[in-house]
Amino acid sequence: MNRKSLHIVFSMVILFVMLLSACAPTAPAEPAATEAPAATEAPIPQKPVVVLLSAEPVSYDNMFTQSDADMSLTIHEGLFRLDNEGIIVPAIAESITNIDPLTWDIKIREGLVFHNDEPINADAVVFTFDRATKLFAAGLGDLTFAMGALKYEKVEKVDEYTVRITTTEPDPVITSHLVNPEFSILPPKYYSEHTEEEVTFNPVGAGGYKFVSYKAGEGTVLVAFDKYRLGKPPVENVIVKAVPEVATRIAELQAGTADLIAGIPADLKPGIESTPGLNVQVAQSFRRGFVAIKQNRHPALADVRVRQAMNYAINCDEIAATLLGGLTNCRIDVVNPPYANPDLKIFSYDPDKANALLDEAGWVMGADGVRAKDGVRLSLNMDTPNSSFLMDKETSQVLVEAWKAVGIEIAELGIIDSATSAKVRANQGEGYRDLMMSSSGPDYTCQGDLLLVQKDSGSNRMSWSDDKFEKMFSAFVTEFDSTKWQAMCWELEAYAGEQAPVVWLYNEPAIYGFSDRIKFTPRPDGRLYLNLVLQGYNQ
Repeated sequence: MNRKSLHIVFSMVILFVMLLSACAPTAPAEPAATEAPAATEAPIPQKPVVVLLSAEPVSYDNMFTQSDADMSLTIHEGLFRLDNEGIIVPAIAESITNIDPLTWDIKIREGLVFHNDEPINADAVVFTFDRATKLFAAGLGDLTFAMGALKYEKVEKVDEYTVRITTTEPDPVITSHLVNPEFSILPPKYYSEHTEEEVTFNPVGAGGYKFVSYKAGEGTVLVAFDKYRLGKPPVENVIVKAVPEVATRIAELQAGTADLIAGIPADLKPGIESTPGLNVQVAQSFRRGFVAIKQNRHPALADVRVRQAMNYAINCDEIAATLLGGLTNCRIDVVNPPYANPDLKIFSYDPDKANALLDEAGWVMGADGVRAKDGVRLSLNMDTPNSSFLMDKETSQVLVEAWKAVGIEIAELGIIDSATSAKVRANQGEGYRDLMMSSSGPDYTCQGDLLLVQKDSGSNRMSWSDDKFEKMFSAFVTEFDSTKWQAMCWELEAYAGEQAPVVWLYNEPAIYGFSDRIKFTPRPDGRLYLNLVLQGYNQ
């Protein structure tokens, strides 16, 4: 089929851009936020909904951090986004047309405005991508992942409501890369007239909530945007606060001073469930938890046998059962469902196999219980965040003991806060030491999920590079024939899983507590885009 004739209207539900068919099948559009129905009497004003998160924000400039994606896509809006079912839907974009394998025209919805009433048009889209290009070239921001996923040469204005994106290589799933928060569309006048420092905590976007104020320790104040493309969100006022201690978050929820909290450990769930007026929601979030192995540091970590041994040495199933309450399953999570290869099995708990692999690799057990080779001890340093994701610190502590049992010493386990974690993760994990407890969100395409281990991707913070994988990956991501994708995807998954670029763990279960007074629906990606998950009041 002539690709130039293909016009893909993304008001239809898609997970992939199907370039071999004339059009995609229709499906329900993203549900619109609705205002409360008119009443005969004036409604009683609701007090603000208070949301408690585990850490203070790093930045509300969407191009400067990946750590604050929840708030970024509460305040900002991109050309496309993921709805509450994890389906790619149009947002600021109305449709996308493939001109040739490297060229796409995007039609922008007419009549939309930013929070400051600047118009959303082609100039705003071009400004946004030009800003990303300049920041990335200057080594600023946290754009390695976004720029690595969407390899664009230029973004040009065609007319007032049309832009043309030219990529450097074919990209059959370009919309999955356009949902990244880093590419949220920005108002040109405001961001041109203010410095990067000035906009860090004074953002202007086009999302469901307008930013009002932020003060560390007191939180971020948001107000519903009455000109949002889906209509004004049903919850008028929201305050988002950082409360690092999970016990304090729970206490505030039970006291009625908070309405929604995240990151609840499984063993504390019953206490919330037994509290009148409170609810618990468990969602399998597709957020992948793993230990990143920095393979260009300690010489042992470049050897696949050592990495495999580190996987065999741990009892992931026991961790999932005890620390996570059996709410998740361990798996080789290169790719999320529904594209995950069902034949992949997690490395079994087998300390004997781990010891045999380490012996084979030449790392000999020493009298002090630590292996060594050519005078170099198998002694590593590891970092872990604390409550950035569920039971991260506690899982790390269990892993340290498991590796010790097979002669791998963790000389120092550093506990770092979320802001530090965000900094060391930047630039492909430039600040990582030997090991880092980490996580990665889903992409909802196999091509996107595999960026976790692709050598140039901002998701690959392990310095893992494999020529065989790269050759297969390059063929996969430029293949427009979708009938070939599953086989190519599964082959890549199996190969990456066996090579153990990370210590595989599990998909993090997302456990939320919330009050009866709000209607709350979690998302499968574990994100708290407040204009989509807060769906109104119950009273």
